Amino acid sequence: MARFGIDGPEAGLALLDEVHRIVDGSSAPLLGAIAHIQAGAINVMSSNWSEALAELAQVEPHLDDLTPPERCATLINRGLAHLSLQQLTEGRADLEAALTIAVDHDLRMEEFKARHNLGCVAFIAGDLPAALRLMAEAAALDAGVGLARAHLDHAKVLLDAGLVDEAEVVLDLGLDAAHEDRQPLERGDIQIDLARAALLRGDLAQARTWAGRAARTFRTLHATGRADEAELIGAAIDVGIGSRLARAGAVADRWDSPIATQPNERLATRIRAEVALGRHDLAVAQQELDRLDTSAVVPLGAFLHERLLAARIAAADGDPARSKALIAGAAERLARDQGSVHSHEVRAGLALHAARIRDADVEMATDSGSLSELFDATERWRAASLRAAPISPPDDPEVGALVGRLRQLRRDSQPSAAAVTADRDLEASRLQAEITERLRRTVGPTGPRGLRAATLDEASALVGSRRATVITFHEVRGTVVRVVVGPDTTQSVIGPVAEVVAASSRAIADGRALALARPTMTRFLAQARASSLRRVDELLLGGLSATGTVVIVPTVGLASLPWRALPSLAGHPVVASPSVTAWAQRSTPETHFRGVVALPGPGLPRSREEAQAVTKVWGRHTESASATTPSAYAVSSDVREALASASVVHLAAHGHHVDQSPLFSSLDMADGPVFAHELRAPLAAELVILSACDVGRSRGRVGDEPLGLAAALLSLGVQCAVAATNPVHDDVAAAAMIALHKRLVDGVDVATALRDTAIEVEGADAFCAYGNTWSRPQLANSSPPGR
Repeated sequence: MARFGIDGPEAGLALLDEVHRIVDGSSAPLLGAIAHIQAGAINVMSSNWSEALAELAQVEPHLDDLTPPERCATLINRGLAHLSLQQLTEGRADLEAALTIAVDHDLRMEEFKARHNLGCVAFIAGDLPAALRLMAEAAALDAGVGLARAHLDHAKVLLDAGLVDEAEVVLDLGLDAAHEDRQPLERGDIQIDLARAALLRGDLAQARTWAGRAARTFRTLHATGRADEAELIGAAIDVGIGSRLARAGAVADRWDSPIATQPNERLATRIRAEVALGRHDLAVAQQELDRLDTSAVVPLGAFLHERLLAARIAAADGDPARSKALIAGAAERLARDQGSVHSHEVRAGLALHAARIRDADVEMATDSGSLSELFDATERWRAASLRAAPISPPDDPEVGALVGRLRQLRRDSQPSAAAVTADRDLEASRLQAEITERLRRTVGPTGPRGLRAATLDEASALVGSRRATVITFHEVRGTVVRVVVGPDTTQSVIGPVAEVVAASSRAIADGRALALARPTMTRFLAQARASSLRRVDELLLGGLSATGTVVIVPTVGLASLPWRALPSLAGHPVVASPSVTAWAQRSTPETHFRGVVALPGPGLPRSREEAQAVTKVWGRHTESASATTPSAYAVSSDVREALASASVVHLAAHGHHVDQSPLFSSLDMADGPVFAHELRAPLAAELVILSACDVGRSRGRVGDEPLGLAAALLSLGVQCAVAATNPVHDDVAAAAMIALHKRLVDGVDVATALRDTAIEVEGADAFCAYGNTWSRPQLANSSPPGR
């Protein structure tokens, strides 16, 4: 093995061949078996998987005569070889056998490797929760092993989940560990995955840089197979930007297999198909795709790429029906994979893999000239995770304990010395990371949600029956496009994405600045906000003639706009929805009205007064409000219980939107914050009103997947969430909420009630209805007299 590290694999294997010649026919068969173990290890490190299996097969007759560490090494390396050849059953069996031996003999290092690599089996099999769980169990062992490989494999799982930012952080940790432990092979492998991460982010220049570094690292080590793998990533980059196609095809030819099963063989096959498509050679492109092993387990990203290529071939061959069917099947796979995990963030992250096929789908639909095809193409990919079964917190006492500690930490946070604040922030970040990690290891719900995306015909019918106008926005080829579904369906080009996002960001920033301004700056900032809102209004809604309730379906970049405040919408009820499908699937309220609960939180001077006023407005329909603390402020359990039992929940509590971790957006209660992460489906609440601060804000990911407190409520089955997109003064919120509830109890729908409230109360245009509108007109006749 020392010769391998100095002179490369050929020198190490040559030395072991000499050992075999010496012991051949001698009475030292175990020495030959150990030489086969070392040769297998060298081939594993060189990615020569078939050769590794051939060497390790020679050890089988002597397996019981080896020491426990030697048996473990044989089984782990054999399991890795099977795994890399997509022979998952055999790989799992070897690794489980190694794990049993390691546990029985207290071999911590071997246990770490076996358990960690079983996580890799789960990852390749597509079971992300199990992969994360097994890798975390391995990481918790005090095994005394280098962490570079563990970080690398963990990052692979994160990349497959679309969590690119986190994967890059883990890869950077792995790169540091590889340098510190002098592990050049691991350093090269990490550089390859840093190239993959950059490629997934769309940063082709950075991807090319990392791929080049990896290739040079492996060439220096005489690891030709791995150097070729790095160059294959470079070829994928070339194909992605349409350059050096001949070179890309030549690199891919190094994996010229009649049946493409292994990941690199499949990638090479896709590259050759891309090159053929670039040359308009459909026959060769189809021949390449025909090589793909249809029985192999394929990660989501590779599956979507293969479906995209097949759809492009079908479209170019004059078979649009097959092309659309292939793309629809890809969207179904995305939704299915999202439903298999228990993390909102992973569900949203998985949509990142769909960016390319989604863009191609929308581009082909745009080029078809059919508004019906365009609408269907944008809608099938929009907020797909909301069509999966809703997520509930797992029955995991560890998660409950971690959330409790985080809640206490946030509750006890008071202005203090900078060092104390920094320590608390660090501890809070650590707890959030641990909670998130445990949630990701949990298998997703198996509920029957599985909604189909709405079509243009269905949307048009609903527009008529609900007296609404639907306005959707999408991006295609760097441009924002608006589609309006009303009496007639129309399409308008809005402008470059960068220009539209810049204008929207300015309007959002001006609204926040005004809300937080000193009195001396109010007039100036109000003028700035009005100007920026007019600019956004002209860009997005110019030339629009809407009737009835206006339903806005925004892109990620437009999700946090104060839609109610746009001049063109001042006279309309407005609902902002993550997708037309979400708006279309308005549930019929239960016949039995479960009442109203109004809960006050601390830190807001008028929260108790506001909650009491809401209680008075609804009269006998109001459930008893919580007073479980001496201060009569509600606690986090009151919020969870109200959402699980009442039809309408009003929360007069200070809220926080967390951009970097939106599902830790929260509401402050007497015992600390209640987090979006801990809400449990199914919720009884049909309407949830969040009256304080800007918890209506949302951060999205590629795929128009919204994240945030309001988005989490909608995903759990709430029909409508009312929230503000910028901070609101306490007196404005209190006045607006009383006016709003008076209209609701009279049977007015929430979108109309918000419109009329915005006219009555200055500053109330910050509040918007999300998801759907809501009303209970039958309650108006049953309200107690003298209200």
